[in-house]
Amino acid sequence: MSTEPYALIPLSQNPVIAKFDDLDDVQSWLAIDMTLIHNVFIRGLNSIWRNAPLVKPADVNAFAGYCLTCTAFIHYHHHGEESLIFPFLQTKLDMGHNLEQHRAFQEGMDAFESYIKNVEGKKEEYDGAKARHLLEAFAGPLIQHLHDEIPTISPERMKAFDDDKEGLRGMVKKFEEHLKAQPDKLAVFPFAATHHVHKEAPNWPPAPALIMWFAKNIAPWRHPRQALYWKFSPFTTNGEPQTLYGTA
Repeated sequence: MSTEPYALIPLSQNPVIAKFDDLDDVQSWLAIDMTLIHNVFIRGLNSIWRNAPLVKPADVNAFAGYCLTCTAFIHYHHHGEESLIFPFLQTKLDMGHNLEQHRAFQEGMDAFESYIKNVEGKKEEYDGAKARHLLEAFAGPLIQHLHDEIPTISPERMKAFDDDKEGLRGMVKKFEEHLKAQPDKLAVFPFAATHHVHKEAPNWPPAPALIMWFAKNIAPWRHPRQALYWKFSPFTTNGEPQTLYGTA
């Protein structure tokens, strides 16, 4: 793949054999799960950065939808952290820095979204250089946060909840339900599937087999407009590298 500006987060544990629907070892599970979803976001940001100057006029609306799906996914994920994960962990750990980091990139991401929405609504002309510049304005602090958060939920830190593993499991289950309740699941599920290396963690994300089959085989094509988004993704819905946009 081409050189990308934002580094992925190394996996501290081997997720290949992990059972993500089994929360018996929730203290180890949490950091692996967060690393995988954060890497989905990083791949999305890398893909936006790479593709921004390559977008053809006929694909501008599809690219705008792709960008907004990525940022909406990040917003909803962080809303779940702030409303469910951080308050629970704060009972025994200081999560204040994580919240501060959320605030650090919010304004820049809002500016990027505003521009992309204006492009989508035909209020502004698409400019690849401008899109990349607006992305770079917030991606640095966002990427830093995505990396920095993992040590704050490490298995070692989660030992603080040795006396309340049930509470920790309950928090994780509520967070999973929050993510499954996202308003635009038909776009978010394919986004996750096309930004995740299936061989790296074949049992992730944690969801019933039928839902995952739907996400990979039906959801990407349920709406013709959304089906056009995934040409910008780095992988197919099965996690295999696909021909990068603009190189065919």
